[in-house]
Amino acid sequence: MEISMLMELHMFFTTVYGGLITGFVYDIYRTIRYLSKPKKIMTYLGDLLFWTIAAIILFLTVIKINWGEIRGYILLGFFLGGLIYIKLFSPYIYPICVVVFQKTKNTVRFVLSIIFFPLNFFKSKLMHILKKIKKTIIILVKEAKKYKKIISSKK
Repeated sequence: MEISMLMELHMFFTTVYGGLITGFVYDIYRTIRYLSKPKKIMTYLGDLLFWTIAAIILFLTVIKINWGEIRGYILLGFFLGGLIYIKLFSPYIYPICVVVFQKTKNTVRFVLSIIFFPLNFFKSKLMHILKKIKKTIIILVKEAKKYKKIISSKK
């Protein structure tokens, strides 16, 4: 099947668009890493997840536009799209992502604190009661040790 230059140009710009999407996904991943400050192993797993998602975006785009044929200009388009996103859009979108994710995180924490307030309240009251019971048991055990000889010697 012969592909015209116009179709190849369309495929190239579609892959540039795929690179832009991949750049946006990277900004989301970068925001999550910034706010959660993961340990080393979680960073490795997050990187693996990001590159898996980037590969899925690449392969779905390639399959959609030209039936899975990978050509040099397709890889160049993805690279160029990612580079354009990082250089032009990321300086503006990344701070917006950070603010949106922080607001979302704070809202979720607030809602969860409202939901779990009754549980925490009853837990604190229950812990207070359990501490009193524990003190009483400790006192009883000490008293029992004092009078152990007397109790055990009587028949």
